[in-house]
Amino acid sequence: MKRKYQILNVLLALGVAMFLQTSCNTAPKDAEHEQDSLKKDSLHEEKHQVHWSYEGETGPAYWADVVQDCDCGGSAQSPIDIVGALKDKALKALSLKYEANDLLEMVNNGHSVQVNYPKGIFTIESVEYHLVQFHFHVGSEHFIAGKQFPMEVHLVHVTPDNQIAVIGIMIVEGKENQFFKTFWADMPKEGEMSKALNFDVNQILPAKKNYFHYVGSLTTPPCTEGVKWFVMKSPIEASKEQIEQIGALMPKNNFRPVQTLNDRKISEF
Repeated sequence: MKRKYQILNVLLALGVAMFLQTSCNTAPKDAEHEQDSLKKDSLHEEKHQVHWSYEGETGPAYWADVVQDCDCGGSAQSPIDIVGALKDKALKALSLKYEANDLLEMVNNGHSVQVNYPKGIFTIESVEYHLVQFHFHVGSEHFIAGKQFPMEVHLVHVTPDNQIAVIGIMIVEGKENQFFKTFWADMPKEGEMSKALNFDVNQILPAKKNYFHYVGSLTTPPCTEGVKWFVMKSPIEASKEQIEQIGALMPKNNFRPVQTLNDRKISEF
């Protein structure tokens, strides 16, 4: 029951047809809350009901204390520093079937900029995980061999029974990213929502799709464990201006520090 409650918290916070968000609202969803959501300043009110942040007394070191019914103090947390990965012949190439989408919703939830993207399937061992959204962290949450990258994007997938798989893609400074350019002008400020046309999330994937794999957690409250992580080895590029522009829309350093690996294995394909 605890895990089911945690998953429901994630679905509620996401705002993607009740699917995974990168925030956690610990206030009960009662009739009074429903009425508040109709107010003009509801986004402002909801923002202040989220009792976690990336700094101070509500920062990552305190999430396990300030967020109710969460796994943030668990032993299989994300992100991690990816080092010592071992080749695993049982791993296979990523089975991705993403479709272009002609109308997407972008949300700035105060923790990250998120694009709701309900057209895509990630098949893992014959189980279909449905893409629900992708969002950004500046700098990267995962490190690779001790190196942090300027930015990381997470593609979040879930199954009908609430299994979670996330693909992490590192972003380095380089040439202008044409995929980001398609929606940059419409990037929302905190508490805002906007829509953009003609997205194809395939364009965000690196050409080489080799990856690291391990089992961890969501990187924001409720930090639900059991998440299958696939961190791409090859980064993609974005211009310095693009990275700075998206970073300016989010809290400074909206990344969780790396967590202890404990006894987990990191595999690579």
